[in-house]
Amino acid sequence: MSPAPINQSVQRRRRAIVTGLAPYMNEPVLLEAISHWQLHYAERPSFSLQGFVSDLCRLFDLGERRHHIHMSLVQAMTLSDSELAADPLANSNDSHTEAHPCTHAFQCLLQALWQRLGKRAATQLQLDLGAQLRQRSVRAETRLTMEYWLQSPDKSLSPLPLASLRDQLNRTYVLLCEQLGPVEADQQLKAAYQATLARLDDKEALQTLM
Repeated sequence: MSPAPINQSVQRRRRAIVTGLAPYMNEPVLLEAISHWQLHYAERPSFSLQGFVSDLCRLFDLGERRHHIHMSLVQAMTLSDSELAADPLANSNDSHTEAHPCTHAFQCLLQALWQRLGKRAATQLQLDLGAQLRQRSVRAETRLTMEYWLQSPDKSLSPLPLASLRDQLNRTYVLLCEQLGPVEADQQLKAAYQATLARLDDKEALQTLM
């Protein structure tokens, strides 16, 4: 089976989760809930909703609304595409580069870095980046967006604020220093920067990140 139908199924279920939870959560909590689902339940079958709802009640003190939340999610799963809420991770690949040049520059820089490191070291760096996203200091929007991209690095990174991009780049550098030592980390990041600078049309966006 090709990966495309699976990706579409995950996207549709994510939209259904947003639709079902929206009446019971404000936006920051909703983003946290989607992040939790993306990390722990996105690849599980749809009948694992019960476990997801149990997690939500434990994490966000929603025990009294457990039945209503579960029924809302079950109902949302049966809705048509036109009735579902928008995907919080959706972006337009056609306009992504022009509309969000700093996000595009960040994505290209990390991809260049991974390519230089080789598969084994790059995979470890991606795992470490994913782990640090669980820290409380990382905003829910950043966590959700980065987690999704690290799980599907062939897709475009959804737009993030400049401050979040700089923070994630700094965290990447710290992890790289821990993995390689500061001297080689500096060399690898500088080489990735130069390679990215040479291929980007909007060089100022990359320079803004640093």
